[in-house]
Amino acid sequence: MTFFFFLVGLYAFMSPSLALTGKAASGPTDDAAAIIEANRLLEEELKLAARPHIYMVLDPAGHVILIKSRGVELHRLHIIGLRQIGEGSLNGVFRLRARPSVPRPKAAPSDNMSVPAIDLHTMPDRYDLMFDPGLIISVGQTARDQPWPWMKGLAHEWWGYLADMLGITIKADDAAAVRVHLIVAQETAQSLAWIMTDGMPLIIGRTASPFE
Repeated sequence: MTFFFFLVGLYAFMSPSLALTGKAASGPTDDAAAIIEANRLLEEELKLAARPHIYMVLDPAGHVILIKSRGVELHRLHIIGLRQIGEGSLNGVFRLRARPSVPRPKAAPSDNMSVPAIDLHTMPDRYDLMFDPGLIISVGQTARDQPWPWMKGLAHEWWGYLADMLGITIKADDAAAVRVHLIVAQETAQSLAWIMTDGMPLIIGRTASPFE
């Protein structure tokens, strides 16, 4: 067990990641980069807002996921933490291949054999979202909320990083994609799974300038 926690600590030190744990002091260069990023996201959103469909905006700096249509915010979901594993661009529009699978409630033994309706509480709270082109977003909770699933996810994350270091070939989808880990509350994860639809667009970036 001690060796396991040593590996976890070593991984946290070595792995390239982006964590939403605080704000570093920003200088003129950081502010200019933030403005450029906000303008880039605005240009991408203008293209999506021109059509009457729902899309997502993931804002790591604002710790939120925005559900929008025609530029109007419909819903807001809070992010506890975010990590990007490996290097890769998060610019551009990504499209969800398929929404998370939902475990279908089984009919209770009765005469009418009615099947319970699917509601928010039947939605999954831990899942992987596959986007085109080349993005995987893993949604889950903190170690305190769900320790064993968290450890399994960390082990998978560690294996991917180790395989990359050693040049070990893994699944094509994993090898080609940028992976982002989202830490959210259980209810938030279920709400996100409820909202998403196949082919739903996603853009990632800062939604406000540093001066707002």
